[in-house]
Amino acid sequence: MRFFRAIKDLAVPGKIHLFALLLGGLGVLSFAPFFLSPLMLFSLLGLFWLWLKADAPRQGFKIGLWFGLGLFGFGVSWLFSSIYFYSSVWLPLAVILTFGFVFYLALFSALAGWLACRLRTADTYWNLLLVFPLVWMLGELLRGSVFGGYPFLLVGVSHLHTWVDGYAPLLGVWGVSLAVAMSASVLLLLVKKQAWVTSALVMGLVWFGGLALQQVQWVKPLGKPIDIALLQGNVPQERKWLAEEFMPTLKTYVGMTRLNLDAQVIVWPETAIPAYYKIVEKGALFSFIKDAQILNADVLIGVIDSAPQSNDYYNALINVHKPEDRYYKHHLVPFSEYFPFNDAFKFLSHLFDIPYATFTAGNDEPKPMELGGQKAGLSICFEMAFGEELARQLPEAKYLITVSNDAWFAHTFEPAQQLQDVQMRALELGREIARSTNTGYTAIVDVKGRIKQQIPAYQTGFLRGMIQPYDGMTFYAQWKWWPIMTILGLMLLALLWRKRLEAKQES
Repeated sequence: MRFFRAIKDLAVPGKIHLFALLLGGLGVLSFAPFFLSPLMLFSLLGLFWLWLKADAPRQGFKIGLWFGLGLFGFGVSWLFSSIYFYSSVWLPLAVILTFGFVFYLALFSALAGWLACRLRTADTYWNLLLVFPLVWMLGELLRGSVFGGYPFLLVGVSHLHTWVDGYAPLLGVWGVSLAVAMSASVLLLLVKKQAWVTSALVMGLVWFGGLALQQVQWVKPLGKPIDIALLQGNVPQERKWLAEEFMPTLKTYVGMTRLNLDAQVIVWPETAIPAYYKIVEKGALFSFIKDAQILNADVLIGVIDSAPQSNDYYNALINVHKPEDRYYKHHLVPFSEYFPFNDAFKFLSHLFDIPYATFTAGNDEPKPMELGGQKAGLSICFEMAFGEELARQLPEAKYLITVSNDAWFAHTFEPAQQLQDVQMRALELGREIARSTNTGYTAIVDVKGRIKQQIPAYQTGFLRGMIQPYDGMTFYAQWKWWPIMTILGLMLLALLWRKRLEAKQES
């Protein structure tokens, strides 16, 4: 009975919880496609103010939960589109599944709220300058790693192209998130305590420190730019797997490829070919592949590859010029590319009408592929959200190629959010990134995270441009998680020391 009373208590919001819900929703406007980054500061400031007012860890948990429901309920609403419109799931069930996922993501901000109230000290300065930024970061880090990780809407991404993005090559997106959380805390400290000197000092250190880091040249250009063509077939998801669409799809991509055979590298999107490679290699694409091999053209195609003498199949990128060069996606999307705890959740596979929904994961230590005379690091769709994993291909990879099929989320926030993630990865890793997608956004991003070239979404076409290889490594690419974990560990030790000191004074 106590459990059900607790659930009821969480489900019935008070005014403070509705305010937290609105604050979370407001934070979404700081991300693509809105780009109103200052709103994230206001959103976190409001959350931290509510945590200060909370009278117990339980209250902090509920505030964090409702904030997360607002942030992810609005910001990750695109999941409903893929489940209902493209997976043929019954409407009520699609709503339940989407809410379940949003609720799961919100639990991490709820945990942060519980910790915020559990670890609070008697001193507001310590709470705002240490406790709240620390617990927020712990929530983001856990969300980005537990059960494979869902690093959607990380606070740091909202501040791409502000002064604090200078922390990205040093500490990754996590360093930018910490800078934003600290800034929100400092602004609240100014409001609550009128601590002008302390606030100005900390704010100056955070923001001018980021500006100074932007001047550091972590990597340097290597050789000449590579002439690259990125294809965008714009095949609607509801028609992608239809038998009658197969040949028109191939004709679209082959036609665009023939127009760009003078490029050094040509890239097709994720699963541009809705079939096994071994079938099209000996059939519909036989002459095309032979032509590409004769012309020594590096044509990277997205396709499904099957393992010989087994039932395993992979979400793959294959260079038809040298078919032995193959990349297999290793960080698969739960419940659409594989089912975790398969025995327990196998029944769910019958609820989704998703072709090839049980891929096998590739090697999680992939080797870069030589394309256009330079080594290129590769990734497919969801993998672009994980900077630590992409960094494994450096320093050998001199530039990066990523492909995606965002038709699953057409006309939602997701394609713009994923492009923003691509921009953050380029800044973190010090590598230009070429991105080819089925429906958009197809683009080339430079090492500062700026879009060099882009073609309109939801149109059939190709992007022809130059991508510059780079040598060297950013601090983050070399050390990955360790620097931010060290900083958070020191913050935690300082907090424990403070708590112990307070306990002694009370006794």
